[in-house]
Amino acid sequence: MEPLQLIAFESTDQARQRLLDSLPQAPRVPYRPTRHQEAATRARVTVRTQLAGALRRTADRVDPCPAPSVG
Repeated sequence: MEPLQLIAFESTDQARQRLLDSLPQAPRVPYRPTRHQEAATRARVTVRTQLAGALRRTADRVDPCPAPSVG
């Protein structure tokens, strides 16, 4: 390794270790979410999808084009 790469690697490793030390209860890899967290993730994805569809339909009404988006 070149000296600059070595310095960057060592400082990144030190920063990672300081972060892990400052967050002792933080989840470690491999991370397995709980059922509640999985349900929340599904809900967020559903809301994002519905919001994107509503925004597409609104954009088609505001600025109609020859081939409006599907959804």
